[in-house]
Amino acid sequence: MNRKNVIYNKKTYKHMVIAAMLSLTMLTGCSGESKENQLSYRQIGINSMQSGDYEGAIAAFDSALSQCVGKVGETEIDICYYKAAAQYAFGDVEGALATYDALISYDDKDADAYYMRGCLKLQTGESDKAQEDFASAIKYNSGDYELYINIYENLSAYNLAAEGEEYLNKAFDVKGSDADSLAYRGEIYYLLGQNENALTELKAALDKGSTEANLVIAQVYEALGDSDMAEFHYKEYAKSPAADSEAMCALAEIEMAKQNYAEALSYVNQGLAMEQVTNRRELMQNQIICMEYTGDFSGAWTVIQEYVKMYPDDTKAQREFTFLKNRQPEVQTEGEIVVQGEITAETELEESTEDVGDTEESGQ
Repeated sequence: MNRKNVIYNKKTYKHMVIAAMLSLTMLTGCSGESKENQLSYRQIGINSMQSGDYEGAIAAFDSALSQCVGKVGETEIDICYYKAAAQYAFGDVEGALATYDALISYDDKDADAYYMRGCLKLQTGESDKAQEDFASAIKYNSGDYELYINIYENLSAYNLAAEGEEYLNKAFDVKGSDADSLAYRGEIYYLLGQNENALTELKAALDKGSTEANLVIAQVYEALGDSDMAEFHYKEYAKSPAADSEAMCALAEIEMAKQNYAEALSYVNQGLAMEQVTNRRELMQNQIICMEYTGDFSGAWTVIQEYVKMYPDDTKAQREFTFLKNRQPEVQTEGEIVVQGEITAETELEESTEDVGDTEESGQ
């Protein structure tokens, strides 16, 4: 819930991809040694993706698909989705579209493939075709609240919020009184700006044992200006198995606003240590700020060096790099200005989620 990047962070969809597709040499009915080899290549591909070697991952998935010839089955389709994810990450958007074309040709009721292809078509500027795909996805999976929300968030990201809201309103046709249904309806009300209705649904979801409802209800309380209740529910969510890096970042920023930088840093570090980190840039920005305010300039220097390599487009980070470099005796060179004194609390913390704090200008 509350997915900032819907394409990469769908929770209930089996295939988290946006990518390109294979040839239709995917097959099934595979057994024995061929099946074993197929699964081995599949794992090599997954491992390669995790290490950032997307080209190697694509090659491994191709090898996996070449092991068996026959009827397409679940394993082959699964491998295709993984390959698609690797191809998208490798920058092959055209290949991704071909992938989903092939999947849809194989199964013209594959809601996942329609949804993913729609996401890609939004990126390539084909918004009308994207909406056709989203409509097909809903047609073949009309009972999935999360699909409606994900479509809304994708459309909103491309300045099509009004069209996205139509999907949110359609989601109310999905019935259900279980905890998950109540939580999703609460989230939909929140996205529509109907906070009181959102609270009603989310409180009912909490009463029925939903842990994820804590995340959205915290955001509702933030929108209503009740920071104490927001913090309480963020912490409840953080204690649950559903906790994610987004919640840890929110908790960190609450503590930063209170100037509790050591506690904020602990939340940042927890977020960065998670298996899936969907907001690494934001967390690293906050990590640098917290380290500076706690006096750990050496640690902040280590992080900023990694940060500027990962995000070279961040001009404020480049200035922060120079500031922190001047704080490190071993990297100072003749003629460089040595910055002395303590950083003050003038940094605009509310900007820290978008840009690294410009702390070299914040009092020295």
